[in-house]
Amino acid sequence: MTTYIYEYDKKTGEYLGKKVAESDPEETKKRGEFVPLVPANATLSEPPIVEDGHVAVYVIGAWQDKLDYRKYYLVDENLNITKNTTINKPNGIIVDKELAEKIKNSPDDYKIVDNEVIEKTPEEKAQEEQERLNMLSLTGADVERALYKAKKIDFNDVIELVKDNPEIDLKALKIELKANNFYRGNPYLNQIGALLGFNSEDLNYLFKNKELPAKAHEANAD
Repeated sequence: MTTYIYEYDKKTGEYLGKKVAESDPEETKKRGEFVPLVPANATLSEPPIVEDGHVAVYVIGAWQDKLDYRKYYLVDENLNITKNTTINKPNGIIVDKELAEKIKNSPDDYKIVDNEVIEKTPEEKAQEEQERLNMLSLTGADVERALYKAKKIDFNDVIELVKDNPEIDLKALKIELKANNFYRGNPYLNQIGALLGFNSEDLNYLFKNKELPAKAHEANAD
């Protein structure tokens, strides 16, 4: 009967493969029968058959069936992804390949809560996107140019349109309209925009494209 030895990795204990055992010449001669030569990092004990994603590991004289954590990925506090290289469970946050790819492609869609990566809610994503847009800016000339193109009015016309509106602080508005830069987050924009027929999405479009959306031009043409 053929005798096999089963080799394992010196550092990890991972099963590497089997091969036919050679004879230990001294012991075979002494005993008068075949005695296999078992080199370092090998054993005569046959490893268990493991399922996909697991690995046979030789630990303290015996084989163990272990989950192979090398198929997982590590996530740091900044949602950076690195491939895990250890068989045993590593310290830190681990995710499977599918989630790792999603995080790589859209890191802003995820957050870490209680040492676990979870996807942000649609409401959270929308709020963060609006906060990002609120930091966008245009020059006063950009805004006035876009307004004229869409409505054929300038800032003087805007002041004239709202001068009798009790909800508008006219002096404060005039100061705002003299600013060199207009930020999307300026509360006056939504207020005046609504009076002129522009909703929040229209104003977001303006700050991303330096012009109001086509529907504004179409409405003006009517």
